Amino acid sequence: MKKFFYFFLALTAFILFDISITYAQTSNTALFIRAKQYSLNGEYDKAINTLNQILQSEKSMYIYDFLIENQINAKKIDDALATSKKAYKDFPKEAKYLYLEATIYKEYKMDFKKAYEIMQKCLNIKKTNEYMMQTAILAGIVKDYKEAEKLLDELIKENPEDTRIYVLRADTYIQQKKTAKAIKDLEKAISIDGSNTAKLMLAEIYLGQKKDDKAIAILEEVARDNQNISSLVEQNIGKIYRDKGDFDKAIEVYQRLADKLYGQSKAIILMQLGDVLNMAGRYEEAGKVFEEITTLVPDEITYYYIAGKFYEYTKNYKKAEELYLGALKLNPTYAQVLKRITVVYLLQDKTQDALKYINMVDALEQDVDYFLLKAECYAIDKNFKETINVLESGLKENPTNTQILGMLASAYEEIGDINSALKYIKKANEIEPNNHIYQNFLGFLYAEMNIHLDEALVLIEKALSQEPNNAAYLDSLGWVYYKKKDYKKAYKYITKAVEIMPEEKELQEHLDAVKKAMQK
Repeated sequence: MKKFFYFFLALTAFILFDISITYAQTSNTALFIRAKQYSLNGEYDKAINTLNQILQSEKSMYIYDFLIENQINAKKIDDALATSKKAYKDFPKEAKYLYLEATIYKEYKMDFKKAYEIMQKCLNIKKTNEYMMQTAILAGIVKDYKEAEKLLDELIKENPEDTRIYVLRADTYIQQKKTAKAIKDLEKAISIDGSNTAKLMLAEIYLGQKKDDKAIAILEEVARDNQNISSLVEQNIGKIYRDKGDFDKAIEVYQRLADKLYGQSKAIILMQLGDVLNMAGRYEEAGKVFEEITTLVPDEITYYYIAGKFYEYTKNYKKAEELYLGALKLNPTYAQVLKRITVVYLLQDKTQDALKYINMVDALEQDVDYFLLKAECYAIDKNFKETINVLESGLKENPTNTQILGMLASAYEEIGDINSALKYIKKANEIEPNNHIYQNFLGFLYAEMNIHLDEALVLIEKALSQEPNNAAYLDSLGWVYYKKKDYKKAYKYITKAVEIMPEEKELQEHLDAVKKAMQK
């Protein structure tokens, strides 16, 4: 009876143990289904917790794989790395965990040396094409070119029609500047399946060798045969033409490409087209291109500004004004645009419009240009008192600015205050002693005041050495000689000035004064 009892107990225990195993397996299956659902919903943390719960009772490669995937999706890279190491410890014959560990070091940690070391261990366990390829890539990155070539040579022997390997080996050769070998591998890849990657790499080599025509021929072939990458390739073709100075060809490429595109993509190409038109000196066309961009990207103020500047440069002031006003609709306080539209109105002698916009510049944006432009508004209308007031205000904030000093000197000369004019132009000349404008102005004022005539000659001759055909400088030199009563030289230089600028009234008056003196 006792024996039977013990046997019964043993049997019961066995049955209970079997039930517990079955229950655990059933429970883990339910947990895995739950983890799968969490993962599909993007609830990676919940999936991770559930999978870790399963691993407490069941060591499964599938669970490890799914756990690592979720940890990476959750951006828990250190946890994924730790799980890879733990999985390899539990399954030491599984090379894939070393591969995963190396991939994490490469892709997320950017520790290529560590990744390379792990991949070498991985190859000792299992040598697949993928593992060899990844090891070769890492060998190239850490500059172990000998090992990279060895692995790639072996792969090519086993897979002579796999273009990826030829491209990878070509890249290794390029890094070592073994250009001839690289070209041979790339040509082989192209011959196998017309590899676009190989073609683009070959074009890059030809560009480096200054064989632009060969590069362009390859790129045009790629663009023609592959609509999905043709835009990018054609941009490169345009860039090649631009860089070699063949602007007409570059313009043709960018224009053709722009005609195929729309929206933001087209705007990007038009920017490049406008840039090349600018380099080619075709400013009016560049303005039209940037104006077109404003219709594609109507909320971007920069394009209105650039288009306006091109039109301004080509003296199409109506168009420039229109675009600057368009920019101001987007931002009425944009100081750069307010100053440019002021310039446009000044160039048309619309001083009241110019004043309206320059006065809209915020106090924090009132720089040197602001004071000069505002002063110019009054100077054009001969209101030199206001001109001086504005410039004096500007000088308080910018006491060493020679432009303000020079303009102040000119304004004081206009009202006949030569002493003040002399004071400011002398200061400007002291700050910029090699500036020919200030040299001439100071020399001329000395002549007007009939003082320091020898110094005036030196100053004006320095100015003329920089601009020998400047009519104003020639006149100044002649005027100094007139004051020194050397009428022959005065006549020589002022006559030359009049020949250059015959419409200038002051030059003619100086020449008449010299002639009169010579007759006496």
